[in-house]
Amino acid sequence: MTDWSRVEKLRSKGRSWAEVARDRRVGFRAPTGADPGVALQALYGRQRSSRTRRKRDRRPSSRSGADGPAPGSRSRWRTLLAAAAGVAVLVVVVVLVLLYVTTPPVVPALVSYCGGEGTVTHYHPLLVIDVNGAQQPLPYDASQTADIGFLDSPGFTNATFYCPAGAIHALHTHDGSGIIHVELPSSLANDAPTLGEFFQIWGEPLSTSTVWTYTGSVHAVVRNAVAGSVTDYSGDPARIPFFPASCGPTCDPVAIPPSLIFGGAYGDGASGGFYTGEIIWLNVTTTATPGTAAAVGSAGAPRAPPLLPLESASPATMPAGAFGTTRVVADPFPTVVMAARPTQSSSPT
Repeated sequence: MTDWSRVEKLRSKGRSWAEVARDRRVGFRAPTGADPGVALQALYGRQRSSRTRRKRDRRPSSRSGADGPAPGSRSRWRTLLAAAAGVAVLVVVVVLVLLYVTTPPVVPALVSYCGGEGTVTHYHPLLVIDVNGAQQPLPYDASQTADIGFLDSPGFTNATFYCPAGAIHALHTHDGSGIIHVELPSSLANDAPTLGEFFQIWGEPLSTSTVWTYTGSVHAVVRNAVAGSVTDYSGDPARIPFFPASCGPTCDPVAIPPSLIFGGAYGDGASGGFYTGEIIWLNVTTTATPGTAAAVGSAGAPRAPPLLPLESASPATMPAGAFGTTRVVADPFPTVVMAARPTQSSSPT
């Protein structure tokens, strides 16, 4: 067996092919009659070509032939492409997250507005919040002229939207009765306010499972005392619209049912005793145990009395002033379970 490593070592030292062939440590035997040096040189050349070919066959080719890239090349490209795609997806996700975190939410102009009480649009829907059958008064401070949307204090106004001293939001209250004042200046006269925007100004949650501080099953309906219609908004209470009466954007044609404002115990709404006829009814059936803050009233079916048709108003019942033609509806809610008013505190604006 020829020791090719010794052959290469001796050749590197300048030994001739004949000398290398005669070195017994090389172990080369020339064919009979052949010149040893020439035979060794020829055999070495064939041996070296064979080794080079074997190495090339084991190494993946980076060149494409007539039939396309070699299998090893295709596998490497697939790996590189997959890695590049993964990096691209990661970059897109990071960019989207950064945009979400750094981009502030768009606040409707109606929510951020602070100014004087509007006169272009001025009407009054009625918000009734029932928790396990007991109506809840809205927070109010009897020492102040207005409350939600006016007092810069937690529980009254979202801290993000505090107004300067003396200014007030376009959606606000003047007491705890549930009467909401929709007072829009000319710049907002074309806006369509919603209950969700009122809760946003208030700084309290409103969803299919939460109203204010109460969590449970929420049944949300709008009762139009003028049209005698009922619309269910339980799937998205925040979408409930505040709509003016058909007599105009500054008209309140219906007398407020005393039983729906606690008989005036928490204020009369500061709307002259009249409202648009829109009753927003939020019934919350909680799952809290008795004794907790959310356990108000007694659990059971939510209160949902029927609407009665409008009665004709006599001239004696027509108020003078800015509320326009008035129609009086008989009190459709003769029985109301009154809950104790939550303690509220505030500092003057």
